[in-house]
Amino acid sequence: MSEDEVRAKWLAEMEKLWPVAKGSVREVKKKCNRKGCKLCASGQCHTAWLMTFYQDGRQSSRHVPTPMLATVKTALENGRKLEALMVQTGLDLLKAAKGK
Repeated sequence: MSEDEVRAKWLAEMEKLWPVAKGSVREVKKKCNRKGCKLCASGQCHTAWLMTFYQDGRQSSRHVPTPMLATVKTALENGRKLEALMVQTGLDLLKAAKGK
């Protein structure tokens, strides 16, 4: 496989990996601000989703609206696939250089 073929393979695989993100998503229980909320008063609280990630060496979290949850989960899965693709592409480049 030549370097050009490795590049073409990379670009073809990259196209399939949208949306993409790096991090994790987790479910949390939170109290709301409504006075007299029966759910919070019972101790169950409300379900919320957080995406956690590292940026500039610091860990951060952002709220994920429920309608976006499936998209964010897909993006995170694609991010893991992208990392694996980068490793494989590096190996393919080394193999291509060896074959010259």
